[in-house]
Amino acid sequence: MSFILRRIATTKTGKQIVRDQALPGDTITLGRDSANIIHVADLAVNPHHATIASTDGRTVRVTAQEGLGFGLNGRTETVADIDSAAGGELRFGGHRLTIAREDDKIILLVERIDELSQSSKDVDEVKAFSLAGVMPGKRVGSWTFGLLMLLAFLVGPIWAWYSYKTVDERPGTLHADRSWISGPLSSAHANLTKDCQSCHVEPFVAVTDTACVNCHTGEHKAMSMAHANAPTAMLLAARAPDGGFDKFLANVGEAFNRPQGRCVDCHTEHEGAGPMAATPQKFCADCHDGMQGRLKSAGHPTMLGDAADFGTGHPEFRPLVRAAPGAKLARAAPGKGTVDYNGLKFPHDVHLQATGGVARMAASFRGRHDFGQKLECENCHRVEADGVRVKPVEMERDCAMCHSLAFETVGGVTRTLRHGEPAQVVADLTAYYRSTPPSRPLQLGGMQRRRPGAYAEGQVYNIYFNEVAVRPSRAQDAVRAVFSKGGACYDCHTIFAPAAGNNWRVAAVNQTPRYLQKGWFDHDAHKETACADCHTAAPASKTSTDLLVPGLRQCRDCHVGESGARLVKVQTATESPCAMCHEYHSDGGQPWVPNRQRKVNSAAITNKRADAMAGVSAVTGAATPGLYRVTWRTPVLHGARRGG
Repeated sequence: MSFILRRIATTKTGKQIVRDQALPGDTITLGRDSANIIHVADLAVNPHHATIASTDGRTVRVTAQEGLGFGLNGRTETVADIDSAAGGELRFGGHRLTIAREDDKIILLVERIDELSQSSKDVDEVKAFSLAGVMPGKRVGSWTFGLLMLLAFLVGPIWAWYSYKTVDERPGTLHADRSWISGPLSSAHANLTKDCQSCHVEPFVAVTDTACVNCHTGEHKAMSMAHANAPTAMLLAARAPDGGFDKFLANVGEAFNRPQGRCVDCHTEHEGAGPMAATPQKFCADCHDGMQGRLKSAGHPTMLGDAADFGTGHPEFRPLVRAAPGAKLARAAPGKGTVDYNGLKFPHDVHLQATGGVARMAASFRGRHDFGQKLECENCHRVEADGVRVKPVEMERDCAMCHSLAFETVGGVTRTLRHGEPAQVVADLTAYYRSTPPSRPLQLGGMQRRRPGAYAEGQVYNIYFNEVAVRPSRAQDAVRAVFSKGGACYDCHTIFAPAAGNNWRVAAVNQTPRYLQKGWFDHDAHKETACADCHTAAPASKTSTDLLVPGLRQCRDCHVGESGARLVKVQTATESPCAMCHEYHSDGGQPWVPNRQRKVNSAAITNKRADAMAGVSAVTGAATPGLYRVTWRTPVLHGARRGG
């Protein structure tokens, strides 16, 4: 048993097209749902409207399924039995179903009738139950939306820019060109929020270096200094080659007034409020990793070493040194054995011994100068108030407590030789011996203070060690003794004897204020670390020419590069990107610090300076009972300790 479904469709020309389809089974479903065997796309028909079944191959039973009946001979029925031989017509919404018999098969003829009510029209169900039925078509809507976007985001911004291009501050109203802003300005440029034209000088032209230099030349020397040290062509040649897509983007940028090598390639704006982010290490490594080879190939050779990551790929430090007495400062050549002539004679090993005369003398000063059981680095090397550099070692403050230049006490006032003034020393000694002859030789140190280096032997630190007092030329002998081996000046300084009528001369002392000019070091950040942990060579150094600046290896004990802290499971491992120590522009080498942190540091520096001034007042005030008072005029020791 099977049904034959016959559909009749009428074309626009009135031609009818008849299609037959065999329907297997004894039961046929009819409804608006597409899952039905007979699908009737009519809103007047329920999704599962009726079933059509025949058990004997002749009689057809039609049964309504969802309460809404069907039309039969002008009446509405819910159940009807129809003899297929006699035939019958049923109405389902705007469709007619004719049941007939042909060659022992039941024919189900489905066709639309011409007279349709509004509810039975062939209307798309989505349109009937949404706004799509009353909205304009897709094409009209697309063109309308496109025109609105053009007006809102092109015509409007251009009009707004031209309207306010001559004003320094815009009124607080809506400005159409702000729709192009990708994000708020950083705190450094927050005051330009209403002055877009200060940077965006020309329409459809990217921000130029000239716009940046107008403000930043006097403040940070940003573009002028960076491009003076390295021309744009050299900067571009140092970059790693762009990939295919990056090269395509660069070419597109060039075509639309966005050349490479501009300030904004690095200093990007409109990325959120707050301070501008530190330069990422990848930006530095893009140029400095393999830079020597690229610049050599491009005809721009450089002495800078390749650097990729501090923990894995970084050149050895090249501190500023004086390679010979009196030489100018120059960067040390790579390798070991570097020396630095600063004009002093100073054995660190003697002063840092845990036992011996120096340690015993330091222990004797604990109540006066807050020393420990022995001398420590910080007893002589004091950090500046900013925490970065170290104060110059000064005779009066750092040395005179042990190496006194006092030679006489008159009425409770101690007289001292004038440190840093050889000619005055000669004059003072000559005047001393021209007056009433002294009853005993001059003794430096006052009140028979023993010489630190010979504490155990009980030697006295005399200006001279011969019987000068009974000689006629005692003044000249005293001067010679001071400046000769064993004398007060000779032990620490390089002395030049008089020649051709000249006076005694002392080699200039030059303590380098900052050894690592290309990197920034903050002692305050390392105050929990002992000095000897970094300056490992100091306890064994026998001469002042030893360069005691920590090398790359010592720094890498803690500083492991940008990502090394996550790979090295050591408690002291510190993440160390390039920006921690290096500054891109030549403005003193100070690395990037957020503006908020700069304010905190400034407050701390102010407090430290106040404390330091209070300490200076205490040192230069009235003499403490039981102590001699050291006086001087012009110190010659300038600079900071090594490693600063």
